Amino acid sequence: METLIQDIRYGFRLLIKNPGFTAVAVLTLAIGIGASTAVFSVVDTVLLRPLPYREPDRLVVVSETLPGMSGDEIGVSAGEYQDYRDRNRSFSQVAAYEDVGFNLSGEGLPLRVNAASMSASAFPLLGVSPELGRAFTPEEEHAEADNVVVLSHALWEHEYSRDPNIVGKTVKLDEKPYTVVGVMPPSFKFPFDGAPLSEMADLWVPLVFSPNLLAPENRTMEFGVGLIGRLKPGVSPQQAQEDVDSVATNFMQQYGYSGTVRVAPKAHPFEARTVQKARPLIVLLMLAVGCVLLIACANVANLLLARATQRGVEMAIRSALGANPARMMRQCLMESIVLSVGGACGGMILAAVLVAGLRQFGPSNVPRLHEVTLHPIALLFTLVLSLVTAVFFGFVPAWRLSHVAPQASLKESRTAGASRGAQRLQNSVATLEIAAAMVLLVSGGLLLRSFVRLVESPFGFNPKNAFVVRTLFDHPRYPDPVKRRAVQKELLSRLSHLPGVVSVAAASHLPLSDVRQIGFRLEHAAADDYHFAENSMISSGYFHAMGISLLEGRDFTDQDRADTPNVAIISHTMARQFFAGQDPVGQRFQWGDLPFTVIGVAEDVHISALDADPTPMIYLSMFQVERGPAGRTAFVMRTNGTSQGLVQEVQQQIWAVDKDLPVYNTTTLETLVAESLSQRRFTVVLLGSFGVIALVLAAIGLFGVISYLVSERTHEFGVRMALGAQQTTIYGQVLKRAAELGLVGCALGLMLSIFASRLLQASLYHVSRFDYQTLTAVPVLLVSIALFAAYWPARRATKVDPMVALRYE
Repeated sequence: METLIQDIRYGFRLLIKNPGFTAVAVLTLAIGIGASTAVFSVVDTVLLRPLPYREPDRLVVVSETLPGMSGDEIGVSAGEYQDYRDRNRSFSQVAAYEDVGFNLSGEGLPLRVNAASMSASAFPLLGVSPELGRAFTPEEEHAEADNVVVLSHALWEHEYSRDPNIVGKTVKLDEKPYTVVGVMPPSFKFPFDGAPLSEMADLWVPLVFSPNLLAPENRTMEFGVGLIGRLKPGVSPQQAQEDVDSVATNFMQQYGYSGTVRVAPKAHPFEARTVQKARPLIVLLMLAVGCVLLIACANVANLLLARATQRGVEMAIRSALGANPARMMRQCLMESIVLSVGGACGGMILAAVLVAGLRQFGPSNVPRLHEVTLHPIALLFTLVLSLVTAVFFGFVPAWRLSHVAPQASLKESRTAGASRGAQRLQNSVATLEIAAAMVLLVSGGLLLRSFVRLVESPFGFNPKNAFVVRTLFDHPRYPDPVKRRAVQKELLSRLSHLPGVVSVAAASHLPLSDVRQIGFRLEHAAADDYHFAENSMISSGYFHAMGISLLEGRDFTDQDRADTPNVAIISHTMARQFFAGQDPVGQRFQWGDLPFTVIGVAEDVHISALDADPTPMIYLSMFQVERGPAGRTAFVMRTNGTSQGLVQEVQQQIWAVDKDLPVYNTTTLETLVAESLSQRRFTVVLLGSFGVIALVLAAIGLFGVISYLVSERTHEFGVRMALGAQQTTIYGQVLKRAAELGLVGCALGLMLSIFASRLLQASLYHVSRFDYQTLTAVPVLLVSIALFAAYWPARRATKVDPMVALRYE
C-alpha cells in the first residue's frame, strides 16, 4: 500500500509538471467517457432496465397480419380474443385492451383525456396493484354493470390535487358518470409503455364487448383489440407462436375465413416490442460513441507514446541502477489511471449535460427517454470504463518504458529521431483514428443526404400557414347525427369568418397524425376479395385547406348528403393500383354493405410517415357517411400568415356553440411534419456531432503525430537545409507523410464504412449506402484535414536556423 501511494503521488507530480499534456489528455478522455456514459444511460433505461411488471420477460403480445395489408400488424377481433383466451395451451393468464378517449367534464374546462379499456384480468396478469383503492372485477366487464374508472397517478395529481379521498367520487366521461375505484402508481403506463408522454393513458375503464362484435358473422369487422398473455413456466415464445398459429387455424376453419381476410397471428415478447422502433437508433448511437471513445483513447495513447520516447533515457538510467521493471510499469500505468480518472470526472459532468439534453430535445417516440438519469449503475459503468480505457491506452507505452535496454537506449539517445518501431506504432494509431473518423463521417453523411432527400420530397400537402385544432363530438352528448352535423357546419361557418383565415375544413384523420384503415371490395369482385386503404372522413374544401391537389373529378359539395348516392375521392396510388388503364372517375367499390362511386382523384399524401411510400387512400364525406369515428373532428384552417391569437379565438367560437366541447392538440401542419422528422433529425444531429468530434480528435491526433515526428527530425532538417536543401523539399516530405497516413486511414475506413452502412440500410431514404458523393467527399475532407494538420509542423521545421542545428549536432 505504501508503494502504491508513492506511485500515485509520482503520477500526479509528472502530470502537474506537464500541464499542457495533462489538459489535452483529460479533455480528450472526458469527451469519450462522457459521451459513452450518456449513451449507456439511454441503453440501460430503454433496452436493459425491465418494465415495472411482474416477470416482464414472460409477457407476450399477440397481434395479427392480413394479406391485403402488406404485412402491417393489427390487433385481433373481439371473437378471436375469446378464442385465443379459451383455446391456448401456452398462457397462464390472458388479457385484452383497447385505446380509447373521453371528454372529461364537470370541473373547470372540458378536458380531452387518453384512456385504455382493459379486461379485469390485465392488472393481475401484469402484477401491479393500485396505489389507492382497487382494480376492476370480472363482474364490471358487463354492459349492465356500474361504470367505474381507475385514474393514472398524473391525472390524480394534476386534476384532483392528489385528493386522498378520490376513491368513491364520481367523474363524468362523455357525459356519463363513472365512479373512481382506484389510482395507479406513477410507473404504470400500460399499454402505452413505448409511446410519447402525450399519448400515455390518463385513466382506465373496464373493457366491455358489444354483442354485435361478438356475433360470428362480425368476427372480421374490427381488429382493434390488443392481446397480452403471460407464458406458463417452461414455455418459450416460439412454443407460444406455434400455439397461437394452431388456435388461429382452428377458428378460421370453424368460421369460414377465406380470401384476403385470413389472419396470421404473431407472438412478440412484450419488452422487445416496446422498444422495437427505437432499437436501431440506440444500436447506432452505441457504435458511434464506441468510435469516439476509440479515437479518444488512440489520441491519448499517441501522446503517451511520444512521452515514452522522450523518457527513454530516464527509464534506461533507472533500469541500469537496478529499478524493478514491474515497478516501473506500474508507475507508468498509474499515470494512465490518474489521467483516466480525471477524464472520468470531466466525463460525468459532460454526461449529465448530455442526458439533460436528451430528455429535453430527444425524439418523443423513443420509449422511456424521459426517464433516463445518471443512476448508480451509470456511475459504476463510468468507473469501470475509465479503468478499461486507462489500460487500453496506457499499456503499450508502459510496457515499452519498463522494458528498455539501458545500453541501446542510451546509445539511441545520441541519434536523431525515435526508433522505427515507435514511429510505426504511432503511425498505426493515427491511421486507426482516421479510419474510425471516416466510419462516423460516412454514416452521418449518408443519413444527412437521406434527411435532405426526405425533406425535399413532396409531402402531398402544403404545411405552411395551416393551423389545426381538435375536438370530439362524443356519442352520449350527440346521439343524433343530424344535430352533430348541424353543429359541425355551424363551427365551420364561424371559423371561416375569423380574421386571417383563408379557408377551413374538417376531417376525422390527418396525415402524420392519425391512421385509420378500412377494408373495401371492388365492384364485381369475389365476396372475400378484400383490400385495405387509408381512410379519412372530410368536409368539402378539405383539399384546398390542406393544399392537396385534386387531379381529376370534383370535390365534395353540400349536395353529397346522407340521402344521396354515396361518393368517394381516392388517391392517385389507389387509382393506379386498382384502376390501371381505366378512368377511375365513375368506378365503384363497396365498403361493408355500402356501395360508393369515385367522383375524384387526389394527389398522394404521406399518411403514416414521410419516409413511408404513399398507400391507397379513400376520402369519404363526413356529412354523408355515418360509419366510423364520426365524433373525432380536426378543424384545419389555412391562414394568410397572421395566426397570432388564433387559438383563443377558435376556443371562443367552439365554446360559444357548446361550452362542454373539449379543445385539444392545437398545432400546425408544420409541427406535424417536424414531429414526423424528429427521430431522423435527432439521429442526424447526434451522429453528425459525433462525426465532428471524431474529426476534431483525429485532426488533433494527427497534428500531434506529425508534430512529434517533425520535432524528432528537426535537427536533421536543419542539417539538410545547411547543406542546400530547399524549404519546399522539407514541406513536401512532411506533407507526403501526412498524406500517406490520411490515405491509408481512409482506405481502411472505406472498407469499414461499407460494412457499417449495412446497419443504416433501413434508415436511408432514396439514398444508396454506396452513395458515391458521400464516399468521395469524406476521404477528400479527411486527407485535407491531414494536410492542414501537417502544415504547421512543416512550417516550424523550415524555420530552423541551420547554424543552430549544426552547433547542436
